[in-house]
Amino acid sequence: MIAVIASREVRSGLVTPLPWVLLGVGQVVLAWIFLQVIEDFSGLGAEERVASLTQEMTMNLFGFAAVIAMLAAPLLAMRMLSGEFRDGSFDLLDAAPVRLGQILVGKFVGLMVLLTPLCLLPAANILLLAGATEIDGGQVAAATLGLWLAALMFGAIGLHASSLTAQPGAAVLVAFGLLLFFSIVGRADALSTQSLSLFGWMSWNEHLFWFLLGAVRLGDLAYFILFTGFFLALTHRRLANRRLQ
Repeated sequence: MIAVIASREVRSGLVTPLPWVLLGVGQVVLAWIFLQVIEDFSGLGAEERVASLTQEMTMNLFGFAAVIAMLAAPLLAMRMLSGEFRDGSFDLLDAAPVRLGQILVGKFVGLMVLLTPLCLLPAANILLLAGATEIDGGQVAAATLGLWLAALMFGAIGLHASSLTAQPGAAVLVAFGLLLFFSIVGRADALSTQSLSLFGWMSWNEHLFWFLLGAVRLGDLAYFILFTGFFLALTHRRLANRRLQ
């Protein structure tokens, strides 16, 4: 049943222009950044280069792709719950002999299928250089994993926001607000005298940074998995409460 729900979400998503527009705009922007990095890197002498070309690419391409994924996830998630609340189609699905957890997981898997091509775009651009220069495949793989895990978290937050209201526009604003909080909360470290504070740990940027450097750390993996599971659990509770109303 999870596969059926996920495939339904993917099919309904692909017939709308939104995923294609996000993918096309993302590729155009990433291609421009790709060419800009190559131009800047080739214009430096060997003694002026403080990082490898692979690292310059991962920092710029994957960093910007994370911002695109952060914007795309709420837009794709808003129709999966909030849009169905508004149209009344979720009530039909809820009345089917299927557990609420299966519905939620199916929609989340469908959302991740739609977001995954965006997560692969930076690696596809970098691999164009494979025959022309030395590329650190391990660092590119780690950066791709980090971006995908970040997209998992963004998708879970988007689904949670979508479960809170029957107005898709309001759901998007709530999701953007939550994502903005997790983006800037690390800046509160400037007010802390401790080198490692709770605010810094809560910022997704700080954890993605290590993936972009090629380091896959257990703590960073746990961060993304923890918050993804947390927001999915909140979404499940919200849907369960709605069923009882």
